Amino acid sequence: MKKEEIDSLLDDMTAEAAEKGDEGLKPGLLYLNANLYGTEIRTETVSAKRGQRYRGLRVFVARAYETEVITRAEVEKRGLAVGDYEDLEPAPARIASI
Repeated sequence: MKKEEIDSLLDDMTAEAAEKGDEGLKPGLLYLNANLYGTEIRTETVSAKRGQRYRGLRVFVARAYETEVITRAEVEKRGLAVGDYEDLEPAPARIASI
């Protein structure tokens, strides 16, 4: 999955949640395959409590993961500890190669 696909999915999930008025449909967690980490997707770690984030969304990184986004409802169903949910931030601008 490419960065643009992830950004589009995050935006689509957020729009659907707003349209249906269901917070559980908002993006809850990004599972990120380690091969994309640092090359395709750059995360930010602000504090140990908040963990790694991309656009405000909690990120778990491992080679064993398939890259996917799960909803807040699915996070709760799986009993995952992701910390506080944050509002989705705008997608970062893509820097053109020279």
